[in-house]
Amino acid sequence: MRSLCLFLLGACLWAGTVEDARKVLSDAAHGKDGDERRETALALSLVYAKDPAASLLDEMLRDKDYLVRVAAVDTLGELNDKSRLGLLKTALSDDVPEVAFAAAKALYALKTPEGREALQSVYEGDLKAKSNYVKKEMMNSWRRLKSPKSAFLFTVQQGIGFVPVPGIGAGYNAMMGIFGDAEFSARAVSLLMLCGDRGKACNEMLGAAFSDEDWTVRAAAVHVAATRNLTALKGQLAVLLNDKKEKVRLRAAAGYLRMEAGVPAKALPKKL
Repeated sequence: MRSLCLFLLGACLWAGTVEDARKVLSDAAHGKDGDERRETALALSLVYAKDPAASLLDEMLRDKDYLVRVAAVDTLGELNDKSRLGLLKTALSDDVPEVAFAAAKALYALKTPEGREALQSVYEGDLKAKSNYVKKEMMNSWRRLKSPKSAFLFTVQQGIGFVPVPGIGAGYNAMMGIFGDAEFSARAVSLLMLCGDRGKACNEMLGAAFSDEDWTVRAAAVHVAATRNLTALKGQLAVLLNDKKEKVRLRAAAGYLRMEAGVPAKALPKKL
């Protein structure tokens, strides 16, 4: 009997602690400070998607602070909860391009056709993919969007980068050097992400990426070609040895030497 009482008491205390934890998150999610609400959205990436606390993200997608909405979208993508795909698709139509682009990346990470279409539209700069969720008037904003920090996080999560082998680097420092640049564009992010699975879309984009007017796209193309040892594109890298942008020239030179040495293509790692 005594053991049963202790068990029931422990169960009550545990239940109370769980509710206390949820209250802490709920209070912060409804607080007046935008930074606090954003941090709550980020913290919710630690909970199970089915936990009642995760429903706070549904509300935060409508937050007046766009940074909170971006954080909520990022967390929804990380939770990998297919039951909330509708919310992410709705976020594609957000008036703030940072939010819409975050939704595109999250949907791509969840392997939805809408995510792929949106990223292709960002890269192509038009509505060629004819996504129902992408507003025509948003395309110019998306193309000019700069997001180096989120670019790094998403590309690493998607496996852009390779398993190190003795004697040759994985190219992470070269990637970091362009991700940290204030000019790094949403189109370059899109190229790197879409080239994460060696699909047809990647092949079509790479063909023109080496002569793209956006230097970050050219640098991204060099990175993909070099780290994958796409020797058929070695001539493209040779042309970029005279690129007007130093960051492109240097990466093209290093990438060319990598190909010339006959370094085998590296296998894509498992997603982090």
